Amino acid sequence: MANEFARNLQDASINPAAFALPSAASSSTTSAAINLGADTFKNANIELELAVPALTDTMVPNTRTATYIIETSTTSNFAAIDQTLYTETFTGAGSGVAAKTKRVRPPSNCAQYVRSKVTLGASTTDSSAVSATFTLRA
Repeated sequence: MANEFARNLQDASINPAAFALPSAASSSTTSAAINLGADTFKNANIELELAVPALTDTMVPNTRTATYIIETSTTSNFAAIDQTLYTETFTGAGSGVAAKTKRVRPPSNCAQYVRSKVTLGASTTDSSAVSATFTLRA
């Protein structure tokens, strides 16, 4: 019997929102927005998953950083960020940054739109050859 609390099923109507990572230092790329609907309270039985592949030492050299973010907005263009649901900065340590998969459950008062973002710090290089994915899991 499957664990009823396992969040491993991807929503069939939403393909993984794959997006290329930044092509230059001190820049960001974002996933497409996922519309959670305009209801006042969000369903607690979903999770958002950001998966970023390993970044080589060339992409994120020793002491340089890559920041992964999941954020919400009341508008689809993210003119203003409502909440940051997840943010973590990883530092290259001689072998780049290991692959990471991070999941968050949206709070009940989550804004209508969610997206993920990857920001590379100073003195990093082109990482656009690899893509991260942002998915909705139920």
